[in-house]
Amino acid sequence: MKILVLGNGVHTNKRILPALKKIQEVDSITIADKNVSEDIDVNKKLKIINYNHISSIEDSYGLSIIATPPYNHFESFKKINKKSEKILIEKPISNNLEWIFSSELKKYLENKSVFEALMYFHHPIWEELINIIKSKNIKKITTEFSVPHLPKGSHRYSKEFGGGSLNDQGMYPISLASELIDNTYEIKNIKIFTENDYEVDLSGELEILIDNTIDFKGTWGLGKDYKNFIKLIDTDGKSYEINFFYSKPDGTDTKIIIKEGDSHKEINIGVYDQFKIMYQDIIQNNTSKFNYSNYINLMRRYDIYKNIRDEIKF
Repeated sequence: MKILVLGNGVHTNKRILPALKKIQEVDSITIADKNVSEDIDVNKKLKIINYNHISSIEDSYGLSIIATPPYNHFESFKKINKKSEKILIEKPISNNLEWIFSSELKKYLENKSVFEALMYFHHPIWEELINIIKSKNIKKITTEFSVPHLPKGSHRYSKEFGGGSLNDQGMYPISLASELIDNTYEIKNIKIFTENDYEVDLSGELEILIDNTIDFKGTWGLGKDYKNFIKLIDTDGKSYEINFFYSKPDGTDTKIIIKEGDSHKEINIGVYDQFKIMYQDIIQNNTSKFNYSNYINLMRRYDIYKNIRDEIKF
């Protein structure tokens, strides 16, 4: 399969390319980059082209991955939607809410040709988590994904480029809450924070009641101590905790830590490249693994997202 990647930043080089190179079905990769003036043949399987040359490309691609800043996702989609069998868009799928709720995007989502990329749903730990929730009387879930400050020049600090913590770290707790909803939900509390000298949000909190049963609290942040966990508590007080739940550093052996009173038990899940699994799922047409990105689920996710974004007054 021929792959097109739009965007040549840190995420592309640290996560996307290493994962794609491990997949046997990938025949060639083309990267579209705004910072190159001339097209470059790196080797037989890898080529870098100028982003503005996309419209003149005659090739078609089995999969295109949009990994540009959020403000650019809609523009990138328009450039490639007729050249790609499937399109995988990094979260958030866009910061253009008008397009997200449009009939145009609905058509592509229902035809299963456009997907939002949330890699943690493809890791085996996700099925383990669902099994715990289904088999135990879970009453409370707390989760957080926060990271230290990035270099000052990062687009994450630019309102124009769709920056802010909500559009990055916040999408993980929001997507998790959305996927755990079977029928009803009630947003109990939303908080958004920033600091002087910043034009974007830097952290936030979401409290939501899921199906009148589970009290869910999600926290996220940019410029905070690193945290990346989920903790579940059942009606008997037993807790189930997973560290490195969203992002998995290379070589991470994911574990479920179960605590009840003084007892402590660990269940090893193993080491997996969740990016490789996600790309394999779409390349091999395992689209059921992308249920989180079907039309109904994605609309629910962005309804919650919109409620939070509406609280950003700066």
